[in-house]
Formats: sequence, structure tokens, C-alpha cells
Amino acid sequence: MIEVEAKIKVSNPEVFRKNIKKLAKFIGKENKIDSYYTLENARNYPGKSLRIRKRKGLYEINFKQRLSYIKGVHAKNEHEFQIKNITPFLDLIKEFGFKKWLIKEKISEVYKINNNFHIELNLVKHLGWFIEIEYLTDYKGIPNARNKVLDIINKLGINNNDIVKEGYTKLLWVSKSS
Repeated sequence: MIEVEAKIKVSNPEVFRKNIKKLAKFIGKENKIDSYYTLENARNYPGKSLRIRKRKGLYEINFKQRLSYIKGVHAKNEHEFQIKNITPFLDLIKEFGFKKWLIKEKISEVYKINNNFHIELNLVKHLGWFIEIEYLTDYKGIPNARNKVLDIINKLGINNNDIVKEGYTKLLWVSKSS
């Protein structure tokens, strides 16, 4: 599946919460604690990593391959699978040289536009409030998905200059390095 997404840093979540509710249906809140693992030297920001998130009694393993960044919107090929018992998987990746390098915690308010299109208002520990607008599609649908994400950005009154290019892991890594 291809994830087409924009991330926006916001200072006043209340204003955006009201506007998001006009465009999408509130689904619920979710606490997300993600552990990131990489093969690379932890002193430098890694080019590749994988994410492990515990959700509903299962562990989600996730890897995203960057495809493009156009007009403030990322397209990433997202690979994800679930397992029940994390211990053998952690033993395996440790054997291959993976090391935990970062933990990300966020509280997400999830709003659904349709089955493959949603908005999240996220409070990310150590970083603050963000809006994520995400559309899931296939390769052929990337241009249309990008336009739909940009349309929501426009409807929310977000200035394109407020779009954040870096992912949360990069922002967290930079903040810990400074």
C-alpha cells in the first residue's frame, strides 16, 4: 500500500479540531508507542529503520520506503505485518545487527474521511501538536491522493509553509542531538 501524507505543526489544536470535525468523523483516541530499530550507527540519523508498535494484543512491524516528496506531500511504499509474539522477531533482528535507536510516543485523535483517507491530530511527546493527513492508495492513485491531501490542507486553512517535511523520528533525533 502507498501512503500519501502531509504533516503540519500546529500551535493551537483547538482551532484545527473544530475545522477537522467539519470534514471528517471522529473515530477515537489512541496512544501509540513506537520503537525504532536500525542497522546503522546510532550517532548519525539512519537512512532506514523499522518500527514496532504494540496494538490490540499484536505487534505491528512497519517499514516505509520513500518514493517522492512533491508540494509538501510524501508518498511512501508502506510494508507492514503483524505478529503475536515479539520475542523471536527481536531475537532475529538482533542477530542481524539491528539496534533500538529511538522511541516515539504520541496520542492520536483519529478522524475518518473515508476508508482510505483520514486525518489525525497528534500530540507527540517532546515535539508538540501536529496534523497528519493520510490517504492510502496504489501506485496509480498517487497523483489523485496527493491532490486530495492538498485539498484538505487548503480547506483547513493551512499555509503550505507550515507543512513539515521531516518525519517525527528525524525531528526527535534532531531535538535530542541539540
